[in-house]
Amino acid sequence: MDKLNFYTIDLQYVGFLKNVEQEKRGFSRIPHMDYGPQRKPKFLCGVVLQINEINYYVPVTSYKQQKPDNFLIKAANGQVVSSLRFNYMFPVPNELISVRIIADEPDRAYRALLSQELRYCIKNQETIRHLAERTYKRVLLAKNPGLVANSCDFKLLEQAYCSYIHKQT
Repeated sequence: MDKLNFYTIDLQYVGFLKNVEQEKRGFSRIPHMDYGPQRKPKFLCGVVLQINEINYYVPVTSYKQQKPDNFLIKAANGQVVSSLRFNYMFPVPNELISVRIIADEPDRAYRALLSQELRYCIKNQETIRHLAERTYKRVLLAKNPGLVANSCDFKLLEQAYCSYIHKQT
């Protein structure tokens, strides 16, 4: 697989996935990706996992607590600045993502933070991919009901992904 990168995503597709999961489960674990113009847009780290030729991306979040199914992203000084929460990863068609151009970020401090986060992720990409795969398997095995309840329904989202792709062709 290629080197990890940060991406933005088509928000209509995110809404589509959220609706599919909401209809089936009564709730969705797909994270909110748009918090309005006053806050920075959420973005994804990926490709963290590839299952049956479907690329999975994981949201970068401000959540900073260590859990079995996340990866803490640290600044150069060792301070935790964000995390990747693998239980919230989801499949995305390549044509609905675009590379997040960090150099285009107008806020200098935020640009530096993004660069630092991306470097840390690239440096730890094997660990990240291992954790993504482990979380995926743990959710499918369903031995931990709490994890399953607090995770995206990966198989359902793969079906929705395939349905979305099929409608586009």
